[in-house]
Parts: sequence; C-alpha cells; structure tokens
Amino acid sequence: MERQKRHSILFALCTLLLIGPAAKAQLSHRNYEVEARAHYGYLYFQNDEYHSALGRYSRHAPAVELSLHRNTYGEHRWEVLHNYPSIGLTFYYSGFGNDSITAELGRVFALYPFINFPITPGESSKLTFKLGVGVSYLTNKFDPKENYHNYAIGSHLNAAVNLSFEYRQRLADRLHWVTSAGLTHFSNGATRTPNMGINIFSVATGLSWYLAPPKAQIDKKLRPKNYLFEFDGKRHFVTDVQYTLGFKDMSQQYGTHQYFFIHDLAGQLMLQLSERDRLGIGVEVVVDNSSKITHPDWRTEIGGLIAYEMLLDRVSFMFNVGIRNNEALPAHAFLLYEKLGLRYYISDNLFATLSFTTYDIKADFISVGIGYHVQHKYYLPRHEKKRYRSPVFPR
Repeated sequence: MERQKRHSILFALCTLLLIGPAAKAQLSHRNYEVEARAHYGYLYFQNDEYHSALGRYSRHAPAVELSLHRNTYGEHRWEVLHNYPSIGLTFYYSGFGNDSITAELGRVFALYPFINFPITPGESSKLTFKLGVGVSYLTNKFDPKENYHNYAIGSHLNAAVNLSFEYRQRLADRLHWVTSAGLTHFSNGATRTPNMGINIFSVATGLSWYLAPPKAQIDKKLRPKNYLFEFDGKRHFVTDVQYTLGFKDMSQQYGTHQYFFIHDLAGQLMLQLSERDRLGIGVEVVVDNSSKITHPDWRTEIGGLIAYEMLLDRVSFMFNVGIRNNEALPAHAFLLYEKLGLRYYISDNLFATLSFTTYDIKADFISVGIGYHVQHKYYLPRHEKKRYRSPVFPR
C-alpha cells in the first residue's frame, strides 16, 4: 500500500513537470490571476420575526473567498465594447460568525462564475462591478424535528448570487490590492420551503496576483470604430416575447411535498442604446398556481416593468424592475419585484433564458424558458439623419 502511494506521488510530480511549461505559456496568453479576499459581513433577513429572533446570536459573518479569473484584452469585439472585463470562478466559504448560529444555519460553501465590468477605465487603478451567479451548499437546512428554528433555508443545494462594487489598485506589475462592498445571497428559489433566503452585506479586502506577465490590451486605435446606424441611416428597436416555467414547493404550508407550476409570459419593447446595451419597457402576466390554494379569490397577476439588457456577443444579462398585482399581499395592491435573467441567443431571433425573480430581497421563483425577438429599423427625420453621418462614408 505504501509502495503504491509513493508511485502515485512520483507520477503526479512527473505530470506537473511535463505540463508546467505548456501551462505557463497558456497562462501568459490568457492573462490569469489568482485572488484571495477576507470578508466581514452582516446577516440580514427581510422577515422581521426572524430578524428579531436572530438577536440571540451575533449576526456578524466573516467569510473568505478564492478566485481564478482571466482579464480580457480585446481578443473579441464585445471585450472592447465593455472596456475589457474579467471573467472568472470564485470559491466562497462562511461559517456565519459563531457556533450558535452555525448550529442553526450551518456553514456555506459556494462556487460561482462571475464577470467583472470596469466602470472607470484605468491601467493602475479602476472601479468595477462584479456579477456572479452559481451554486452553494449549506450544511444545515430546515428540519421539523431537528432544526425547526431554521426557516431561512429548506434545502442543502441552493443558488448563490453575488453583486458587488470593487476598487482595484496596482501595487506592482503583477500584484493588485482589491477592496469591495456588496451583497451575497443564498436561496433555492422556493423549490423547497421554507425559503426565506440568506443575505450577507459585506466589505472585503485582499490581493490579486498574475500567474504570468500579463498580455497588454489591444489598442482601440487598431480597430475601426463602428458608429451605430452609420451605414443606412436607420435606427433600431427590438420587440420580444418570452415564456418561462417555474415551480414552488409548498411543503411548509401543507406538511407534504406539493409542487405548483408558475407560468410567466412577458413582452418587451427595447430601444438600442449602443452596440452593448438596450433599455425598454414591458408587460408581464404571471399565473402562480400555488395562490389558488391559499387565496380562494385568486386571479392572474398582471404588471409592468422596466428592462435593461447588457449584450455580450450571444449571451446577455437582463435586469428587470416591475410592479404587479398580488392577492397574497392584501395590504398592498401591487408588489414590487426584481428579476435577473440570463439569455443565450440560439439564432438571431430565438433565445433561451434562465430567470431569477425576487421581491423584498427574497427569492420568489426560478424559471427557465424560451423567447423570440424581432429587430425593427426606421429612418430618422431628414434633419436628424445628418447627426449620424459617418465622416469616413459620407452619403
């Protein structure tokens, strides 16, 4: 047994020696960095009863994270349009502060891919916005006998969402100091209840190190700039419609695992702001079958929304804020909700989507679906067309 162990170690070392030069060349080409941060956070729960109950615990939640990310340098046009964002993968861990609250909520291990968009351009320092969505595992969950105090999380496997603003300062050619402030959210989207969700507002600081000398960004002057609508004098707008299907678990209400489907139909009118984003308005119809059981006077929820779409080649992020009527909240005629969506354009018109709907920083449901969009063109009035004429291609 000992001999086999020595052979395994020797084989691993030989493998590392063989792949080392190739790995170094790849890392040099792809601009990889490793990053470590320490977080100091505060647990927040929207539910006042649970928020007060946790007063018996310290709600200060330290955490650590390790990330591997690649800084883009203009290899693709969308990278230039978004000011050279970085793409990576983060491992996150927190024990929620102390043994008392850990006994109830457990510990969380999360792994999520992210994209980091520069807000202010700069070589030595810059402000960025980080968006990450992935999966998490919580060691404790609600149990009617063993852990009935924990009605924040009803399943071990959950979604993890991170939104944060970061400041990065170069200390040396390959070393950066990073500090950030943001929100990390854990929830299963009501696929298992209870599902109040866990929110951690935190500040963090750490260091980032290039694994090899970084590749310089491609100078924007080397690329011809495309002026929007310069070739045919037309402006664009997009109409799209999408249908998504989600479900809720109502086991907390009825004692057995009962699932109810949620049908979500939305239509949007989006104006093209630039090659990288769109802004628009829309209407949404939600049929939540779980409401039929809890509210006999149930009716379909109808609302309006404001939408913003960030375009990354065939992938885009959708950010929606809207209001809709909701019978579950008789004291409020309308419910304010937020939706984070991820789209993948299968073709120029057809797209698949994954949506995460929340209200009051509480997950409502997760849904998947498909949609169709059409791009429309129209001419500006003659006196306005002059403003968009290209100096390179005059008409």
